[in-house]
Amino acid sequence: MKDFNNIKLKVTFLVLVFLGITNLCAQQLERPFILVKSSERSEILNKIETETWANNIYLELKNKADVQIEKFYKNPTAFIKKLPFNWSDGNTNEFPPFQKTDHIENGKHRNLDNATDEEWQPAELLIENLQTALDCSMMYYLTQDAKYAYVASSILYSFTKSVQKSELSDWRGRGGLLFPYDGFREVREIGYKLPLIYDFIHPYIKKEGKAFDIIKNQNVYFPISEVQNVFQTYANISVNYGHTGSNHSVLEATSLVYNALAIDDVAEREKWLSYFLTENTEHQDALNVMALNYKNQGDIWPETSQYLNHSTAKITKLMLVANRYQPSLKLARQYPNILFALPRLEYFVYPNGEIVRWGDGHRNARALYEAYENAYLLAKMDSLAELQEKFAPLLKKAIDAGKYQRKSPEALFWHTNSVETQSTTVELPRTDRVYHAGIVMQRNLSSTKNPKDGLMGFIGGAHMVHGHAEGMNMELYGEGQVLGVDHGRKKYGKDLHENYSRLYAAHNTVIVNGSSQGEGGWVNLGINTVQLISMEPKVGEVAVSPNHSFSQTSFEDDKGDKAEASQERTLALIRTSPTTGYYVDVFRSKSRLPNEYHDYLYHNIADKLIFETKKLDLKKTPKRYMVNANGEWKRNQVYRNPGWHFFKKVKTSQPFTESVKATFKTEKLHPETIFMQLHIPGFQNREFTTVKAPITFESPAPYDELPTPTLIIRNKGEAWTNPFVVVFEPFNENEKPTIQSVEKLEENNIYKGLKIESKTPTEKLTQYVITQSKNAVYTDKNLGIYFKGTFAVITLNKNNDVKSIYIGEGERLSYKNVTIDTDNSKTFFKSY
Repeated sequence: MKDFNNIKLKVTFLVLVFLGITNLCAQQLERPFILVKSSERSEILNKIETETWANNIYLELKNKADVQIEKFYKNPTAFIKKLPFNWSDGNTNEFPPFQKTDHIENGKHRNLDNATDEEWQPAELLIENLQTALDCSMMYYLTQDAKYAYVASSILYSFTKSVQKSELSDWRGRGGLLFPYDGFREVREIGYKLPLIYDFIHPYIKKEGKAFDIIKNQNVYFPISEVQNVFQTYANISVNYGHTGSNHSVLEATSLVYNALAIDDVAEREKWLSYFLTENTEHQDALNVMALNYKNQGDIWPETSQYLNHSTAKITKLMLVANRYQPSLKLARQYPNILFALPRLEYFVYPNGEIVRWGDGHRNARALYEAYENAYLLAKMDSLAELQEKFAPLLKKAIDAGKYQRKSPEALFWHTNSVETQSTTVELPRTDRVYHAGIVMQRNLSSTKNPKDGLMGFIGGAHMVHGHAEGMNMELYGEGQVLGVDHGRKKYGKDLHENYSRLYAAHNTVIVNGSSQGEGGWVNLGINTVQLISMEPKVGEVAVSPNHSFSQTSFEDDKGDKAEASQERTLALIRTSPTTGYYVDVFRSKSRLPNEYHDYLYHNIADKLIFETKKLDLKKTPKRYMVNANGEWKRNQVYRNPGWHFFKKVKTSQPFTESVKATFKTEKLHPETIFMQLHIPGFQNREFTTVKAPITFESPAPYDELPTPTLIIRNKGEAWTNPFVVVFEPFNENEKPTIQSVEKLEENNIYKGLKIESKTPTEKLTQYVITQSKNAVYTDKNLGIYFKGTFAVITLNKNNDVKSIYIGEGERLSYKNVTIDTDNSKTFFKSY
C-alpha cells in the first residue's frame, strides 16, 4: 500500500494543552475502551439478566454471531474466501488484493450512490464479513469465549493482509483505498468497523490468541503493527481527503475518531484524535468548527431535515465517545448548543406528524431518541442540569408511548433505566422558523384535538448543501394531509432529480420570464435566502389572536440574467371555527427586464383538478414548457432550468379576466375524499394552465405513484400592484366548503385585500382581509375602512356587526365608528 508504512501528515499539528494529562490517563487504559471498558462488563451482564430490552439486544447479537460461527468452523477456508479477493492479481503464496468497488456512467468514474448491484458486490461482501467480525468481537467482550475472538481475528487478519496490497488514491477530492473514487463512502461503510473489532478482541490478541491464515492454512499470530498502519491510513482518508463546509466532515468523523482511538501509540493516538477535537485541515472540519453551526441555543445543522438531525446525532455520539475516553474534555460543557439542537425537528411537524420538507429532505422522519439518550448521558457526565431536564421528559414520554425501544449494542453498553422524570408533552408553537432555510412556519391546531382540523403552512427558500433552487416556496396542510406539496426527491444524479426535483418547477413558487434558476454555490444551485419582513405571532411570543396569524416575506430572484425580479409573499391562516378555516396567499413579483411575465405554480396531491368556472376554456398546448427540454445538462453543474419540461398533459386558456374557482379532488385516501378549493380573484393579463407534474415522493399511497395535478397562472407584465391572490380552503366529503364568495378590495385599481363571505357550521361571517406591503395605506370611504399597515382582518357577524378585529401588523385601523391605534407591538386583537 502506497505510503502505508510512512504516512506523512499534510497539515501542521499543534500539541494540545491537555496532552500530558491525557497521555497519563491513556497509558493506564486497557483495551477495550473505544465504546466500553472491561470494568463495565459486570454491570452490562446484570442489565442483560434483569432488563428485557437489554436481553433482547444481547440475544439478537448472539443469534447473528452464532449463525456465522457455525459456518466458519465447518470450513474456515471457504468462509474467509467469501471476501472479494482478486485472485487474478495476486502473487503465489501471498494474500491477493481485494476487488475494487467502482461505479462508471458513460465512461466516467462516479460516486457509488447509483452503483449497480454488480458494481456494489465487492463492497457488500466486505461490509457483511466485517459486520460478522464486529458482531463476534462484541460477543467475545460479553462472554469471554475465545471462539468468537478467533473468528473476528481471522476476518480482520485477512482484511489487513489484503488491504495492504492496494494503493491509496491520490485524488484528494473523494479518493479512497478500496473505493478508489468514493473514499467518502468507504470510511462510512468499512473504515469505522475495523478499529472496533480490534479494540474488542485486543485482550485475546494480547494473550497470543491466533488467527487463521488461508494462504498458509494454519493459525498464526495477529500482525499488530500492520493493522496499526491500516488504522492510520483510514484516519488519513478522513483528515486529508474530501471537503469541508458540509456534513461530509461529520459523516467521516466516526471513522476518524474510532481509528484514532485504535492506535496503540499514545502520542500518535492523541495526534489523530486532535483532528476531531481542534485541528482543522483543508479537507476535514474539527469539532470546534462544526460547533460554529450552533451559535445560539436552538440553532440546527444548516442542511435539509434528514441531514441536520443525522449530523447532530453523529456529533453527539462522538462527543460521548471522546468524553468517555477523556472525561476532562467536558465536551458537553464546551458545546451545549449541539445537544440543544437535537429535538428541534420535533417542532417542525404538521398536525399529522409529518415534517415540513425543504431541499433533499424527507417527508417522514423519526426522532433520534438514542441520540437524545446519548445527550442525556453527556449532560449527566458534565453536570448540566438544564440539558438533563430537557431530554429526560422526552425520553420518558417516548419510552412510555412505545416510540423508543433500545436496540443497538451501544444502548446495551451505555444506557440504563435511570431516566426518572415526569412525562410531558411537546407544546408546538403557533409559529417557528428554520433560519438557514429561510422558512417561516405557521400552525393553528384545533380545539377538537383532531389532526384533520389543524391548519399549517410555511413559506421558505434558501441555498445550502442539498438545497434546491426553489425560489419562495410554499406548502399547505389540510384534512390530515400535506396537500399543497413540495415534490421531494428520489435518487441523486438522475435526470428527474437534476432537472426537476432540484429546480423551480417542482415547487409552489413563481417562475419569472421562464428563466428562474440557481447559480453559484453548492453544485451551482445557489439562490438568495427568503427574508422575513413581518409576522405575527413572532417566534417565541404569545399570539394576539386564537384564530389568525400571518407572515410576509421577500425574495430576490436574480440568478442567471433573465429573471431579475423582486418578490414579496404574504401567507395568512384564518380559522373560522374549530373545524374550518382557510389560507390567503398573496404573491407579488416584478422584473427589472422588459417584456416580463410571471408564472405562479401550485402542486396538490389529487386525482383531478376541476374548474367550476365554466367560461374557462382549456386547450392542449403541449409545447408550452418545452423550450429548454433538450438544453445542456452537466451533472451537478448545468441544468435544464426551470424544469417544467417534465410537465405532461398541458392545457391552457386564452387570456381570462374573471374570477376562477377550482377544486383539487383527492378520492383515494381512506376513509374519505378530501378537497382543496381555490378562489382566485380575476385580474387582467392572466392565463390558466393545468398540467400533470411528476409524482410527489413520500405522499400517501397511491399518490406516491401517481402524477401530481398542478395549476399554473401566468401574468403578462408585472404582478406587483395586482399580485397573484389565491384563497385555499381544505374540506372533506362529509363537510361543505364554508367560503361562499371572494371579492377583491381595490383602491384606484390597485389590489388591497379581499372580502370573504363564509358560512361555517354555526354562523355566517363576512371578513375583510387586508394584505398590503409594509407601511401601505388603504382607504375605502364606502366601506368605512382606513388601514395603515401590512395585515388586518375585520370580521362581521350575520348582522354585519363587528365580531372581531385583528391587526397582524399596522399602526391604525378604522372601521366605521371603531378606531384602533396600536402600541409599539403594532398588533391588536379584540372580540366584540
